[in-house]
Amino acid sequence: MVFDKVLAPPPDAGSNYSAEQGCFEGPEKLLEIWFSPTSLADKAANLRNIDRQVWDAMLATVKCTVLNTIRSPHADAYLLSESSMFVYPHKLIIKTCGATTLLSALPLILDIAKTHCGYQTTHRLFYSRKSFMFPEKQLEPHRCWDDEVRYLDTFFGMYRLFHAAICRALTSILAQGAAYTVGDTNGDEWYLYMTTPTEIPAVVSPCSKPLFQPQRQLRKRRQVSVPRSRRDQTIEILMTQLNPAAMKPFYHRAGEPAGLEGGRRVDLETGLAKVYPSANVDSYLFEPCGYSANGLLDEGYYTIHVTPEPQCSYASFETTIPAIVSHAVKNPGKLREGSAEAVCMLIRQVIDIFQPGTFTVTHFASRNEDDDGTDQLGKMLQSMCNYGGYKRKDRICYEFDGYDLVFGQYKKI
Repeated sequence: MVFDKVLAPPPDAGSNYSAEQGCFEGPEKLLEIWFSPTSLADKAANLRNIDRQVWDAMLATVKCTVLNTIRSPHADAYLLSESSMFVYPHKLIIKTCGATTLLSALPLILDIAKTHCGYQTTHRLFYSRKSFMFPEKQLEPHRCWDDEVRYLDTFFGMYRLFHAAICRALTSILAQGAAYTVGDTNGDEWYLYMTTPTEIPAVVSPCSKPLFQPQRQLRKRRQVSVPRSRRDQTIEILMTQLNPAAMKPFYHRAGEPAGLEGGRRVDLETGLAKVYPSANVDSYLFEPCGYSANGLLDEGYYTIHVTPEPQCSYASFETTIPAIVSHAVKNPGKLREGSAEAVCMLIRQVIDIFQPGTFTVTHFASRNEDDDGTDQLGKMLQSMCNYGGYKRKDRICYEFDGYDLVFGQYKKI
């Protein structure tokens, strides 16, 4: 199937599907897919080489459009009408807010990767989000978490057998999905669905993440070697009940240009430009209010999205740029190790800009085969420290194969 012939033409670039929906649903749906190259996919196979019109048609299914694009030697960053998309050679990340139907595009994405790059299988898939503010406004399959899990389970909910030609031999590939609910079930919850890695000898992209298993498989754990040059870290800060005074810069002002020029004004006025001063940044101010930004730095990215209206205020900050590089501490304190201190500095810088009433942090980090797992997890737990002016409600850790997750939840005192 060729999507640019089958799908309806996408709307004009920059069209915002959610603009007339009243109170805006800020919390995003986040989908990340890693593909497994096979001997059928040569070294030239690259998601970044796919024509823009193919991505436009796929995003129309999600119900969002492209506002602008920036590139680095490692990735392409698409600023969307409803959040962001990042394209690596063997990896795709899409983050969408509002009433978008992100998971509806999953079969199209898989077919695009197969048709245009020869990627026969999904190596890993991650889908996550926080609890919605206005769940009644969501469309299928996003009306509730159970519906989303059932939909994903149609692809990954049971062991499914695939066959791939590897070195002229047939290899069985097993993929299984697992769902998790993290946090206060009476308040803000964070949801995660992920698949186990396919066991396939394949070319590994320099941008691929290390492997890990769902918690229920830890008894059969095996160590996965992750070169230090590819050590991965993802931090996501999700903020609500934002200080109205801190939100004033995120409103469009009479007589000023919106779009990219307005976005740059917001960067400078709020201090967001100082978070990653060396990054290639693409920021956008919406009318009458709202802000989105993508940034690329080395192999990593960051993305920020802001809904400033007081009745539904929300901001998200996500980064894969190692904090130990961007926020290195020359003389860390006695209570925290250097990498944990760097993460704390990053989190403090972000929450000082947005001044949330509540916020949650998820911190993923890979583990090398020569790491002491307890030591790594201990350092990550240190990053969920006590931040002045906030009370920590939860600090939860999950240990996976080759990967650790720490979740923290905070409320303003």
